[in-house]
Amino acid sequence: MAVRWGRWIDHLPLWVALGAALSTGIYEPAELLVMAAPLAIAAILEAFRWDFSRHHRWLEVGALLFFLGDLARGRGLFYVAIHTLFVLAGVRLILPREPSHQRQLLLMGFLLFLTTAIGATDFSFLFWTLAWSTSATLALLQQIWEPSAALRRGALSRPPYAQVPLWVGGALLLGAGFFVIMPRLSLGLRPGAFLGMTQGLGKAGMGDRLDLAGGGPIEPNPEVALRILPPAGMDPAAHPEWMRGLILLRGVTLESIQGSRWEPADLTPPFSFTPPGPGADATAEFLFSPSSHGILTLPAGLIGLAPSEVFLKGSGGSLRWRFQRARTAPLTVHWNPALPDMPEPYLSRRRLDLLTRLEPGHEAARVASFRYAPAIMPTPQLVQTLEASLRRFAYTLDNPSGKAANPLEDFLDRTQAGHCEYFASSMALMLRARGVAARVVNGYRLGPWIPEGGYFRVSQNEAHSWVEYWHEGRWRVSDPTPQGPATAAADAKKLGAVERWLDALSYRWERYIVRFSDQDQQEGLSWIQARFQGWQWRWKAPPAPALWSLGILAAAWLLLRTRGHWQPTPDSPGRIRALRPLLRATRNSAPPRPGETARSWLHRLGAQRPERREALADLAEAVDRLAYGSGKSAASALAKAEAAAWRGWKPPISP
Repeated sequence: MAVRWGRWIDHLPLWVALGAALSTGIYEPAELLVMAAPLAIAAILEAFRWDFSRHHRWLEVGALLFFLGDLARGRGLFYVAIHTLFVLAGVRLILPREPSHQRQLLLMGFLLFLTTAIGATDFSFLFWTLAWSTSATLALLQQIWEPSAALRRGALSRPPYAQVPLWVGGALLLGAGFFVIMPRLSLGLRPGAFLGMTQGLGKAGMGDRLDLAGGGPIEPNPEVALRILPPAGMDPAAHPEWMRGLILLRGVTLESIQGSRWEPADLTPPFSFTPPGPGADATAEFLFSPSSHGILTLPAGLIGLAPSEVFLKGSGGSLRWRFQRARTAPLTVHWNPALPDMPEPYLSRRRLDLLTRLEPGHEAARVASFRYAPAIMPTPQLVQTLEASLRRFAYTLDNPSGKAANPLEDFLDRTQAGHCEYFASSMALMLRARGVAARVVNGYRLGPWIPEGGYFRVSQNEAHSWVEYWHEGRWRVSDPTPQGPATAAADAKKLGAVERWLDALSYRWERYIVRFSDQDQQEGLSWIQARFQGWQWRWKAPPAPALWSLGILAAAWLLLRTRGHWQPTPDSPGRIRALRPLLRATRNSAPPRPGETARSWLHRLGAQRPERREALADLAEAVDRLAYGSGKSAASALAKAEAAAWRGWKPPISP
């Protein structure tokens, strides 16, 4: 059994490395196909036991041509290195393998796993790490066991596979201990950054641009964008004002439009904090996940951020990370929930022209504005009327107008269905057609509350676009997107208990493992010190007889468990109880000689009866195992069978 399945163990580390790469989501389907194809072909050939040793030159030439072709594509050295390693591993698996080749395969699997593990921080990746450690341990065990098993005489024993979980668990505990006590060092590497890979387009998520000509449908994207933790001991449901300040999280304002594309404008003033005013100062901890744009999405009425030195003011009135983040970063956010609007008392003439500009391709928005609100109305009433008209449209991620020549016109006049970018863009342009300064804002809606973790989870599915219009010295919010499917992902009831529990577990993994810092080490040591300082010895020792009894039992158990290390090999067959039946059967034909050991005596019996030599060799192995504390039943059974074979046997008479 061990020999039959042992040949597949060389495949395991490479398949686990492929699975780990697949779980990260940083590789395109074509890349994964290139990685998986050599391993799949090698597995098929292994199953049929086809011998390609005669064609090894052609396989090597093919691998070289693949390397040169991949290099000529100019996709980057890391791409080429990963692809080539998988191809070489497949070639090595196809050909016959010596111990040195098995070590090469394990090294290839380690390098491939390392390219993925160097920047992966998700909790799920822990399971891939354990899987790879187990597969690598199995491969090393197989490589050590096979040469030693080939030298052993008698029946072939099984490799100690049962010890693998203990070894991996011990390594995990040792690694956890070093993780806690070693100084913190973070390289901050991300596979997507240093390999030059990017996520695929067409998924839900916030960006610093808006383009209605987006092509096909938008796919849901459950990737976590940020988590919002209320102050300790606070119940968000009991503080509606605190909640109201987080309904919409502002990211970037888009004031310039060209065709169907909105972009930040150079005339937009930089972000400025709102001075403290009436209303309570609300506080929360925002945990931002890494993003390509680095925009901080924050509540309106923002008063302050801490630490303040990690961000800078960017285009579109946004705040952005000063440096690209490779892992989740926390910020303490202070805002005034009573100030949901953005103050800007004065608009320059150039700025007002920009915020009311329409192009010829926006004529459909002008017509729709007068169609839905033909009468002259004050600005707030006009906004409410246009909002009510657009909310009769259908919300969908299918993007039915994305491939039209004029997506805006197609949305307003034909499909009347789209996602939030269409609603926000149409609303802003319809207000501009009536002389009202308007712009589009990209950000997030507040996501569901996760009671298992005590935070709000905002995923990329909550990415949202809405409108801000200028009225009486303030930017006021207008959200014409229908309330329905757009907020389904934000409904906590839509999340099952298992999904919430897994998300809370992922948060704790990220907080206490990925972001484990020297400050956490100091706090842990302070906690231990405080407990020891206040600790008093209150345990009453048991009576002395009980202690002596426990000591004697422990010593007896220790002697029994370690007798294989101190019990010598018997120097005479007569001292081994299991051999006594055979001694009686051979006392006339081949009794032991003075000073003869059990193994020597059994080999001498084999010389007298060559047809019993193999059985006697097995018995000698069993006697050795018995001498070191194991194999008692096997030795007794073999000795009884051998005694039955010797009964009545007489040595041949020499001529």
